[in-house]
Amino acid sequence: MKKLLLSVSLALGFLSSSHAQCSVEVNDSLLSTYDYVLNAINATGTAPFVYNWTVTDGNGMPVLFSTNSGGDSITIDAMTLQNNYGCVIYQLCMTDANGCTTCASDTAAVQVPFNCYSQFTSSIMGQNQVSITLNSSMPPFLIMNQMVMWTDGNGQGQSMPYMGPGTVVTYTPGASNPSNKFFCCILTNTTNGGCISCDSIQYTNSTLSLDELKSKSLQISPNPASSLVKIESSSSIEGVSIYNSVGQKIAATFTLNGNKAELNIAEFPKGIYTIEVVSASGKFKETLIKE
Repeated sequence: MKKLLLSVSLALGFLSSSHAQCSVEVNDSLLSTYDYVLNAINATGTAPFVYNWTVTDGNGMPVLFSTNSGGDSITIDAMTLQNNYGCVIYQLCMTDANGCTTCASDTAAVQVPFNCYSQFTSSIMGQNQVSITLNSSMPPFLIMNQMVMWTDGNGQGQSMPYMGPGTVVTYTPGASNPSNKFFCCILTNTTNGGCISCDSIQYTNSTLSLDELKSKSLQISPNPASSLVKIESSSSIEGVSIYNSVGQKIAATFTLNGNKAELNIAEFPKGIYTIEVVSASGKFKETLIKE
């Protein structure tokens, strides 16, 4: 897998709030480590001052931060800031020794290197047709456009808009690519940069139907199951993943042994899951029902 981060920019400022007897200002700075720092400055009133910070994301959920010993400065670490795509809403309320309280609040939209890049999954839909899904939680408002790009079997570059999860790519085989895989990339252009995510994708040039292809390549039993699930492939298994009914990847421990794998789902809630198996024969998905 490869990734390329294209650009970074930054916009900073300060905010002040005042009452008749006390006042405080807030300024901000983005460190070279991409930690984001908010400072209370120019406090007026009767010392000592007590500072109360509140930071939330765009959905009103609390954002974690650390506070210095004096309480007048907080730091949001780079990973937290990236996970919130640089958007935080903060409020500082300061109370002086005489009980005077003043508050200052603002929204910071800091453009930082976020996790634009991500892996994507693929599954064979039919003869020379592959469904691809980019595993990214990036909010749609940041995305300007996304394109799928690949080179066909005749050496010709191809592209199409990425239409979201399940976008179907039709691959044209040819003499320039004798393998059963092709290299595919998804280019994401965002409001403050972009990235490109690439992978080598298995396709089928077989005249077998999809159901026939799956039955020859993958066996999962029992199904439905309540505890131990056995997986057998026609070729060596390279990896196994499991997803819940809304497409979220579930943490699970698999035992791999050549072309066989085992999974214990005894602790899983009852429901419908998708097992994805990557083998030398390709990448296949199968529905699993937990009783």
